[in-house]
Amino acid sequence: MSRYLSLTSLIVSILLFSCQKESSFELGQQSKGSLQSATGNCLAKTVNGAYIAGQSLADTNYIDVMVDVSQTGAYNVHTDTVNGYYFKATGKFTTVGTATVRMRGFGTPLSAGTNTFTVYYDSSFCSVDVIVGGSGGSSGGTTSTDHFILTDNSWWSYGSSISGDTLKRAILTGSFNIGNVAYKGMKEFDAAGQIVDDTLFFRKSGNNYYEYNYIDYYTSFYFDNTVVDSILFLKEGLNTNDTWSSPVYTGTDSGATKKVRYDFTCTNSNATVTLNSKTYTNVYQVTLKVMVDSGSGFVTDMTWINYYAKGIGWIYEKVDDGSGGTLELPVRYYQVF
Repeated sequence: MSRYLSLTSLIVSILLFSCQKESSFELGQQSKGSLQSATGNCLAKTVNGAYIAGQSLADTNYIDVMVDVSQTGAYNVHTDTVNGYYFKATGKFTTVGTATVRMRGFGTPLSAGTNTFTVYYDSSFCSVDVIVGGSGGSSGGTTSTDHFILTDNSWWSYGSSISGDTLKRAILTGSFNIGNVAYKGMKEFDAAGQIVDDTLFFRKSGNNYYEYNYIDYYTSFYFDNTVVDSILFLKEGLNTNDTWSSPVYTGTDSGATKKVRYDFTCTNSNATVTLNSKTYTNVYQVTLKVMVDSGSGFVTDMTWINYYAKGIGWIYEKVDDGSGGTLELPVRYYQVF
């Protein structure tokens, strides 16, 4: 799928849009059920919001959990307290079957890191991980000098200060073997914690960064046939005005032959930029022009502008579809391990 179409759907969806533990309610029948399926597996849980050390939790910090309700009545779904904060939800189930419960977060995370909570309901329990970023969006003490971060569990959330987080990118643990080459996986999530894209695959070789993907992923159209490759999209040691290009790829669009080439330019190799009131230095600004030849020579199809901050990673993305439509994703918070 074209990333532009995925991001457009994401932004449109965004625009449309007493005590820690209570053992029971004073009156009324208590519900019964489980956080696990009939086979004993924990049901789905989704963590929402940005978690920053020293920053009190708000209404945007919550965990949605699936519950299999076997008897209607009052419920109390809650977690233990970890690193200074916890989650809870109370209410009443009026029907049996699978239901989603939203546990709101309370408290203030004390320090950055991965916190493992135990969720309790009735006599069942399951665990869920929450990643806490450094105070004010710091890198948590990382000593990395890379401009594109590929360390396990590192994450970045994007969006304006007005609309809040609209996208989160996270590096998966472990690696993926593609053609006998190891790649790191990255997942993208929307503000509700739902995956908005397939896994993206990246690797670093020497000073070069490669992305393995569909060639039509950054175009405004889809090829009829599958064309994939590992594209060099970023380099360490860049100088302003450095350029490089991908090979030329050929496919068909509705039966018509098209050729695609990616042209990259480092427009600034040492930029200072401010995003959501935070200033970043040692930033690479790289422009990708997607060039398409439908038989009359190459012309620009779409333009992608990306910023990469030293030791922090991918902090900004802007998409121009060539007809006046643009999308921007400035970083808000991040945690680099």
